Amino acid sequence: MTEFENELMDRLQTIADQKFGGHLTILKFTTNWRICFGSPEGEDLWNDIQKMPVGRSFAEAAQKAVNDPRTFGVEA
Repeated sequence: MTEFENELMDRLQTIADQKFGGHLTILKFTTNWRICFGSPEGEDLWNDIQKMPVGRSFAEAAQKAVNDPRTFGVEA
């Protein structure tokens, strides 16, 4: 990871710890990354995953998650 990506990861972990009980989900697919606070779950798991901030890279998805924290399974 680059220094910038390490900083984003630290920021994600800090937000997760401070606001979401430490819950953070990072998904890597063939063509994109998705990141949210909490854990997508329930009957419509794929719909929750589709709502997660997405990017072509970890950095792009992480920046979106930091700027627009979305949560699944935990209260903010």
